[in-house]
Amino acid sequence: MEKGIYGYGKKKLLRQCLFCGICLALSFGAVLIGYLATGKRTTIWTIGAVFPVIPAAMFLVNIIARCKGLPLGRAEYDRFASASEGQVTACDMILTAGDKLVPIQVSVLHGTGIAAYTASKKLDVRETERDVNGLLKSVGIYSKIQLFTDYEAFLGRARGIQPPASEEQRAELEKKRAELLVYSM
Repeated sequence: MEKGIYGYGKKKLLRQCLFCGICLALSFGAVLIGYLATGKRTTIWTIGAVFPVIPAAMFLVNIIARCKGLPLGRAEYDRFASASEGQVTACDMILTAGDKLVPIQVSVLHGTGIAAYTASKKLDVRETERDVNGLLKSVGIYSKIQLFTDYEAFLGRARGIQPPASEEQRAELEKKRAELLVYSM
């Protein structure tokens, strides 16, 4: 599944959970084999059991980050899809701005910026907008992001955005979308 499409976040979360489970099973399996084979805990198998722990920890960190940005429910996404028909959109993103993880459930790209909805109520919206705008500017994406924590207000804004008038404008917005998705988990 392509990054930025609805359902990507859930699929990525399930894949990371699966890989984390496999790594932990390999680690515990190595310890168990070593113990059953020798009757001792300290064997060469114990050393081998350490290696899968490192990728498991990496997957676990990504799982925790991904859980902070779970995607919208299907009914809410369908409302968004009808409100943003014909527009360039991106879904299920997690941006790293400063020291914060910024989950963005859905967003609409337009000529002068990005309107985005985050379900995270703990974010300081103005500070987060400043940090994300700094990130975007530093990587060459000259669009200003406007974050919404109220879904109804976001849908109103999405309805008010005009779809691209020409194929040239759509191609430019698609290019911005691709550049933005590079910096998303």
